[in-house]
Amino acid sequence: MTDFSIIKKLFHLTESSGFTASEMNVVKNIFGELPQVFVDYYTELGKIQDLNHTQDLLIVPERFQYYTHKDYLIFYSENQKACVWGIRKEDLSKADPPVYMSEDEKNWNLETETLSGFFTAMAFLQAGFALQFPANTFYELEQEELNFIRANFKNKGCSFKQWLGGISFYGNYDDDVIVLQDTNQLFYAANTKEHFIALDKVLSKLGVEL
Repeated sequence: MTDFSIIKKLFHLTESSGFTASEMNVVKNIFGELPQVFVDYYTELGKIQDLNHTQDLLIVPERFQYYTHKDYLIFYSENQKACVWGIRKEDLSKADPPVYMSEDEKNWNLETETLSGFFTAMAFLQAGFALQFPANTFYELEQEELNFIRANFKNKGCSFKQWLGGISFYGNYDDDVIVLQDTNQLFYAANTKEHFIALDKVLSKLGVEL
């Protein structure tokens, strides 16, 4: 079973909420063999709304029929479908395949090296909007302020290569996140009041509020 403990700690998840084997058969009937990480995520975490549908959208089994593609299994969509994420059909036999992003479903570029890495990165991105204590504000930072973030907060160890020019994630607690876009924009959130206050005390003084 895939270890989703980072995601569970971030969202304070103590119980699984996912799709049943019969519901997953809808996907298997379309694509055949599915990556083990894909199946594990859908069956353990797939029905958690805050995690999967606050900002961008996990494709649920009954909607895969609307995201057909000859070369990719498209399983995640930006909320206005500005881009989609998919797994190459030739990689579906791999347990933890790479994930690709496309803005037109014609040109595809590598987003994350692994599917597990994608799910973790997306959890942090969703968390910026979904956690109990969000900043609800974007800040634009100067280079020295970016250096300060990187020096004083731990890198969460996952990132997006393509979306919004690249996104990285920082934070010093299991249930907080600083979302840092390549455009030098930042926002943040935490699932514990004390951890949010610790973030806000420092980060609200940085940059220009947008």
